[in-house]
Amino acid sequence: MKDATITELDAAARRYSLPLPLLVAMVSVESDGDVYAWKVEPPYRYLVDVHTGRPFRKLTGVEIASEIAPRDFPHFPHSSRDTEWWGQQASWGPLQIMGAVAREYGYRDPFPRLCTASQGIQYGAQHLHNLRRRFLAEHGWMGVVAAYNAGSPRRQLDGQWENQAYVDKVRKQGGFQFRAEDYQ
Repeated sequence: MKDATITELDAAARRYSLPLPLLVAMVSVESDGDVYAWKVEPPYRYLVDVHTGRPFRKLTGVEIASEIAPRDFPHFPHSSRDTEWWGQQASWGPLQIMGAVAREYGYRDPFPRLCTASQGIQYGAQHLHNLRRRFLAEHGWMGVVAAYNAGSPRRQLDGQWENQAYVDKVRKQGGFQFRAEDYQ
């Protein structure tokens, strides 16, 4: 991982009171430290109205199956409707923040700018911070990490996280090697 990325991770950890080992492990798992990483994830359908920062209306079955944005899907002047549609359905940068989630937090720039250490880490850490506030007390740090990857910390009948493989990858990278009581 590049020094600039470590510097940004350290700043984000301090700003959002997050464990640095967790952020480093998540970057390793999400992008292998590649700030330019991005991935279109077509099944992702949590989309945001760029003007309000709130969820876009419920999509019809035809719209869900389409590769073309609905005519009423809002976008900024610096991008086309379809670019916004696909950009929100892609994960960006070192922490692979979803475009729609970044928009929800007020990100207004073109999506490729999330592929910088400063922007991508900032929005990913902000999201992790908010997930911690929602889920830490009931689900612990593993639940928070599960929610970062899956939207919420869902368990299977056997008690495993729905995305246990992801949580295990973060653990293997040293993501949970910190004193949890220091980050309540």
